Amino acid sequence: MNCLTPYPITPIGNFMGFVLALIPLVSQIRKLSAAVWGYAIWIAIYCFIEFVNTIIWHDNVNIVAPVWCDIGIKLQLGASVGTRVCAFVICVHLYKVTRLRGSIETTASQRRKTLIYELLAIIGIPFLVMALFIIIQPIRFQILEEAGCELYDYSFVGYIIIYGPELLPSLGCVVLAPLILRTFMRHRKEMNEYLSSDREFVHNKYHRLMLIACLDTLVNLPVLIIDIVTNIVAGEDNSLNYPYVSWESVHNGAGGNLPGLSLSSILQLPASEWNTGGWNVFNVKWNEWLFVFHALVFFSVFGTTPEMRHYYRSVFWFIPERCGYERRRPTQEETVSDFAFTSNPVHVSGILRSGETGSIPDSQSLTEQSIGSARYESRSDEKIGSSV
Repeated sequence: MNCLTPYPITPIGNFMGFVLALIPLVSQIRKLSAAVWGYAIWIAIYCFIEFVNTIIWHDNVNIVAPVWCDIGIKLQLGASVGTRVCAFVICVHLYKVTRLRGSIETTASQRRKTLIYELLAIIGIPFLVMALFIIIQPIRFQILEEAGCELYDYSFVGYIIIYGPELLPSLGCVVLAPLILRTFMRHRKEMNEYLSSDREFVHNKYHRLMLIACLDTLVNLPVLIIDIVTNIVAGEDNSLNYPYVSWESVHNGAGGNLPGLSLSSILQLPASEWNTGGWNVFNVKWNEWLFVFHALVFFSVFGTTPEMRHYYRSVFWFIPERCGYERRRPTQEETVSDFAFTSNPVHVSGILRSGETGSIPDSQSLTEQSIGSARYESRSDEKIGSSV
């Protein structure tokens, strides 16, 4: 048994990540962009698969649900690519806002085209990578004790199919994020005026999107680069460093390195085998908790808004109100200020003195007093003018 992460901490953490990623979508169906929706859904998919895997294959490597693994390894690969593509799409959108400032999509046709392009990137690219993975897939999948189903790749073509779609969007964020921040800081006053006049972009939403766009660059990109460099340095000890001879060579024994195995084979690795290398252990644990971290950040950014807090209160009081318990709501007397603001200081002092004696005038008397005081002031002004 691998004691690096005591059971059931990993499945609980991933289930929490699954829930936290979806909660902000409940009340902001039309307010969030397609890229933010895709970002949350890809995170939720990865966390849910990891939640199931760490429960089923806790302390065993039995072949229990092969169809689940076939689907799960592809979706996890798609999520790894999809979250980075979503971050890049958010960066592109923010770049348009800071560069064009007021001349971005204004017509329904332009917005529809932009939505189609975003959906093609958010959904199309991950599914394309999932489909192309069969080219470098020497076996069906591998089962790691306590980690569950994992993909197995072969040949240097994997750097193009797997790491390429992950690395390019992250590098795009590296290029765009500094330009966005620089433009915003240089034209801060102009950007503030534009953001305050645009219904879709307010300051808080702009900052939230910037945080999500920069999160991939700050967290994912360094580990991804280290992973690529580590695989290259490993040489023949890593399956990605072998040439791609032919389809048959990959899927029937992986070029002679996996004798007796084929595309229908399943590898079973106890924790004692995959727990030998330090970087390998880090990679497994990093994949287990990375998307949980993404879910926590996403919830802290989009799940703590005033509108979401209103929904939380409504959900909290749902059952008590159905049981007959009435929630105490602020009354009109509690919400209205006790002070009347007026331009006539004499009138204010009169109101305060009447309040001291315990006789608070009603609205009609206040109106009559205001009219009377105005007439008195006008007559006084006329007398002063005539005397001058």
